[in-house]
Amino acid sequence: MKSYPATHFCQKCQSDTPHSELLERKPSSYDTDTSLLGRITLFAHTFINGGHYYDMNRYVQCKVCGQKELDNKGSEFE
Repeated sequence: MKSYPATHFCQKCQSDTPHSELLERKPSSYDTDTSLLGRITLFAHTFINGGHYYDMNRYVQCKVCGQKELDNKGSEFE
């Protein structure tokens, strides 16, 4: 079990430092269409698939230097 605050090896600091976790939505293929139909399609896709929580990237950010690193672990739908 991890202790709080979580520690993670920081590439920039070269040591174990306290980190925070961030979740960001992965860009959708519908994000690039700025037309009215494209925005409606993006809304429908998000609503039906739960797009805010469906495709997420996990990042860890060092609380000492502020470097953000992608840290996805495991397989999708695991």
